[in-house]
Amino acid sequence: MVRIIQQSVIIFTLILLLAALPNILGVNMETQKPEWHFERLPQIYTDFISNLSQGSLGTYQIGAESRQISDEIGDNFVISFLLIAVGVNIGIIFSLFFGVFVSRFRFTRVFNIMLNLLAAIPDFILIILSLILAVKIYKETGFRVVSLRPDAGPINLWFPMILVGIAPTLYLFKNIAVKYYQISGDDYIKTAVAKGMKLNYINFQHVFKNIEPFIVAELVKVISLAIGNLFIVEYLMNVSGITKFIFLSNAAQPLAVGLFSLLVISLLVYISARLLLYLFKRGFIYE
Repeated sequence: MVRIIQQSVIIFTLILLLAALPNILGVNMETQKPEWHFERLPQIYTDFISNLSQGSLGTYQIGAESRQISDEIGDNFVISFLLIAVGVNIGIIFSLFFGVFVSRFRFTRVFNIMLNLLAAIPDFILIILSLILAVKIYKETGFRVVSLRPDAGPINLWFPMILVGIAPTLYLFKNIAVKYYQISGDDYIKTAVAKGMKLNYINFQHVFKNIEPFIVAELVKVISLAIGNLFIVEYLMNVSGITKFIFLSNAAQPLAVGLFSLLVISLLVYISARLLLYLFKRGFIYE
C-alpha cells in the first residue's frame, strides 16, 4: 500500500512537472540561452490542486475564448479511449489469428513478409500514405473513407481506429510470429505432434498458453505505440480527442488534464486487453 502511494505521488509530480515545462522554460532574448524558472512550480502545483479541490478542471484558451475543460472532456475522453482500445484489441486479435492459428498456411507467410516490410516504414509515413490512399479512393470511386470534420460522427472514427492500431498490430504480429516459431521447435510441441494431436489443439492448448505471458509483458509498449499514433492521427485528422488539450494550449492546467487523462486511458485499455485475453482463454482453452 505504501509503495502504491509512493508511486502515485511520483507519477503525479512528474506529470505536473512535464505539463509545467512551457511555463518554467524560457529563452533569454539578450543571451539567446534557455532559462529555467523553477520558482513558478509551487504556484502551478497549488493552482492545479486548488482547482481539483473546488470540483473544477480549470479552463483552456481557444483564441480569445476561454472554455471550461469539464464541459468538453467527457466526449473527448470517450473518443480517444475508443480509438486506442479498438486499435490495441484489434491488433491483439489480428496478431494472434495470423501469427499463431493460421500461420501454417502459405498465404500467411507471404502476408508476414509484407507486414515485415511495412514495419520498416516509420508510423508517421504509414499514416500519411494511408490518408493519401483514402483521398485517392474518394476521387476514383466517390466513396468517402475519411472526413476531416470533427463532427463527422462514425466516419471520422473507424478510419482513425485503423490508423491508431497500425503500430501495435505490426509490432505484435512480428514478435508473436517469431515467438511462435521458437515455441514450435520445443520438445513438448514435437512430442505432441508425434502423438498425433491435431494442430489446432496444439495451438490452443500449448502454444497460446506460452505466448500469452509474452503478450501481457508487451502490453505496456503496445499501448505506448498506440498513444504515439493517437497524437498524430488526432492532429492530422482533426479528431476532437483528449490530445486537443495538449495541442491547443501551453498552459499547465489543460496540459496536465490531458496527460492525466491519457494515463487513465492507458490503464483502461490495459484492463480491456487483459479482459480480452481472459475471455479468449476461458472460451477456448481447457484447463
